[in-house]
Amino acid sequence: MRVLITGIDGFVGSHMAELLLREGGVEIHGTVLEPRESHHIRHLEGRLALHRLDIDDPAAVEQLVARVAPERIIHLAGQAFVPTSISHPGKTYRTNVMGGVSILDASRSQFQRQGTSPSVLIVSSAEVYGPVDPAHQPLTEQMPLQPRSPYAASKAAIDLIGQDYQRTFGVDVVVVRPFNHVGPRQSPVFVCSDFARQFARIALGKCESRIHVGNLESRRDFTDVRDVVRAYWLLFSRNSMHRVFNVCSATTVSILEIVSLLKEISGVSVELVTEQNRIRPSEATLTVGSYDRLHEATGWAPAFVLRQTLSDVFAYWKAEIAAAA
Repeated sequence: MRVLITGIDGFVGSHMAELLLREGGVEIHGTVLEPRESHHIRHLEGRLALHRLDIDDPAAVEQLVARVAPERIIHLAGQAFVPTSISHPGKTYRTNVMGGVSILDASRSQFQRQGTSPSVLIVSSAEVYGPVDPAHQPLTEQMPLQPRSPYAASKAAIDLIGQDYQRTFGVDVVVVRPFNHVGPRQSPVFVCSDFARQFARIALGKCESRIHVGNLESRRDFTDVRDVVRAYWLLFSRNSMHRVFNVCSATTVSILEIVSLLKEISGVSVELVTEQNRIRPSEATLTVGSYDRLHEATGWAPAFVLRQTLSDVFAYWKAEIAAAA
């Protein structure tokens, strides 16, 4: 089986590549924006076919899909950080919406040429639900979409567009709405990776024993990235007529609990310093999802517990910081 993963050198893409290599029998093609910066997949060198591609270039996307002729496309490339979308909304819309449309158009063209099109997995986000009263949670796939940022709006758009390409053009599309996911290699702009990196720096004596935090009372639904990519892959063989699936843990943890877990894991004592610029004005106080539909379609359930995930992230940052030194 031939699979194309866009953004294969990213946080999620690198874990997806590792999963498919363990599965075996998969010819893996991946897109990268800048090959020299693909450090997340250097350990997989020689086992992947890499293609330099900017998904903002629809002609290049069309040519690559025609050349590779994948049976499945896992579309992970995009702009994934809410504050960046607020600073650069136009770029976020072009990449997340029109980049996704380019993938879908290329798949439709393959159908017109060959009579078959690749199955396409489009990654939306739980951010499309917006802030929801706790009384109406856990969030299910039937909830209305109420995005509250350019990032969330871009994801809501490609979410709906992907569903429409299935209805209108017959492209086999499945849309996933992942909640917060975490694991080794995640950018430190995201909360768990940020805290784990700060703890690792303290443990290695690289900085003073202070952790800079935002809203510690906020509660989130976190899933290990290795569970997330497993869900994505299982959905290609789903036993369901549904096209949209939450990917989440169906449990919540507060940001303060994450800090406390990392204190135990690292074995260091810290002072917590609250910074207002780390608090998003429209941030919901509670977000938790339901993965019932996903479980019914695939049998999927989370395998990793949060403590193990955070231990792995902390170990990753200790190794990265030590290597840099």
